[in-house]
Amino acid sequence: MKKALVVLLVLACVGAAAFADDMAAPTAKWSAATWYGWAYAMPNSGAIVEQYDYSWVSPGAFRLGFSYTSSDGNAGFNARFTNTAPLNASMAVNVDRLNGWAKMFGGMLTVRAGLLDDYTIATADWNNFGKTDNKLGMYFDVSPVAGLDVGAFLPFPATSDAAANIFAPAGGAYAVVGASYAVPNLVTVVAGGDASNAVYFGANVKAVPNLTAILEAKISLASGNAMTFEENVGYAMGPLTVGARIGEVNDSNASTAFSWGIEPTVAYKVTDAIALNLIINAFNNPSQTWMSPIDAKAILPQGNVGDTNFGGGAFVTLTQSGFVLTAGGYYSAVTNAGALLFVNGDLSL
Repeated sequence: MKKALVVLLVLACVGAAAFADDMAAPTAKWSAATWYGWAYAMPNSGAIVEQYDYSWVSPGAFRLGFSYTSSDGNAGFNARFTNTAPLNASMAVNVDRLNGWAKMFGGMLTVRAGLLDDYTIATADWNNFGKTDNKLGMYFDVSPVAGLDVGAFLPFPATSDAAANIFAPAGGAYAVVGASYAVPNLVTVVAGGDASNAVYFGANVKAVPNLTAILEAKISLASGNAMTFEENVGYAMGPLTVGARIGEVNDSNASTAFSWGIEPTVAYKVTDAIALNLIINAFNNPSQTWMSPIDAKAILPQGNVGDTNFGGGAFVTLTQSGFVLTAGGYYSAVTNAGALLFVNGDLSL
């Protein structure tokens, strides 16, 4: 029954798109991407060679997407199929986006239904607090004036047999209500809350050219009152960009109530296609290494919560027509961790 409801909602939005076209040609787009790489890791327990991608994406992953938009831009649908398992493991393909959408009342109201992909009332950086990506339900967005969006996400109940149901939302889904307001060339602010008894807010300052200044925060009102903060700052000076991502978590229920991480980065564009990158990180909780553009925790051992750990790496990227070749290394000072060398080839079409 639930599958049928989702399919009907998606088809209703597609039907609205077809009606809006009225014999005009629609716009259809497709996209594809794949990630593959290897790492030679040298932990103290012995050297190993493994499939590895320096970013969060699993090596061997691929993704295929398709979108349709009516000629007047008022309706359409999106679909995306993804495999995130290494090539030597299961090749099961997951549907992580399948939704229809329609704009009404001159664009003041947008309705989406299905497995969603909306970030309108989400914060701007890595956490994207308030996002509805790969969440099953309906999203309503009201934009009464330019720059203001007020949104509400209503989830469909999770299925009891998630593995057998392609429409099962990933990681659970909570109702979300929030708002985003953008002042052009100045700042975008976002605030909201969800049914897990948490509130979130964010600010993305755009007033200074070449400056990155983003704040994300989420505060749980449940037991423990966990608070998560992230600050992303950076400044570009011609080909040189310097910055740092800083994260703090305070949770009285955790074994270490206060955990933190800081990661300064330097990037230098040798040419339009070639860039050199340096990263240093320090943290007292392995969970804080999610900030790193080098996801070394995929292979190297992690330290104990509460211990101060250090690491650093360097890599070079070659970008050409959707292909990114990355090669570099990372050293972790965590006990029994060691170092790794890696090379990755990522392709987006």
